[in-house]
Amino acid sequence: MATQNREEALKCSTSTLMMIYYVIIGLAITEALQNAFIMDGSFIGERAISTANLPRTLLLFALLPTICRFVHGASMHLGLLGEKRFKPLLDFVWFFLQASIFYLMSFSLESPVPFSIFFGVLLLLDVAWLLLLGSIQYVKVGFTEIQWLVSDAAIIVALCGICLARERVGNTVAASLILSVAFLATVLDYAMNREFYFPSRDPSATEALREG
Repeated sequence: MATQNREEALKCSTSTLMMIYYVIIGLAITEALQNAFIMDGSFIGERAISTANLPRTLLLFALLPTICRFVHGASMHLGLLGEKRFKPLLDFVWFFLQASIFYLMSFSLESPVPFSIFFGVLLLLDVAWLLLLGSIQYVKVGFTEIQWLVSDAAIIVALCGICLARERVGNTVAASLILSVAFLATVLDYAMNREFYFPSRDPSATEALREG
């Protein structure tokens, strides 16, 4: 009975933290859509792809798949009840910070540089969080976690290059490059970690993939 009560308490605690996380993510998506498509209280329509507004639209479509894969991974991670007593709280500290950065990114669609800075900070903190959890053995570092670390590092390098080249190539090209990087990262993440996001009925396949 005590074990059952403990598990129920952990589920309630995790569910509460997840709801707060989802609310902030929902606000971030709402603000991003409004900042990209609403001006002076009205929908801008075809002006979304005009020369002046196209970078904002491209950055929006870079943000959305990034949010999708991060939130999907966070939901999978938060949904796994571990033996560590403070795992839900430690997870929430990072995911609350992650959601807050996404919210700030939703206000930085006007230019690739501030967007890239927030994006880079998000990835750096993601690397730090994964390394921390691995070092204190709160998570088992397997194929998925290693792929995330490599992906984060590669995107950070790409973002630095795009920011350095932005003065020469302009905002539209820079935003297009950011969109390409974000979209490719999302596709590779889902393709390489499909057993993590969409586990097969054979548990041995999922375990083999996570162990690499």
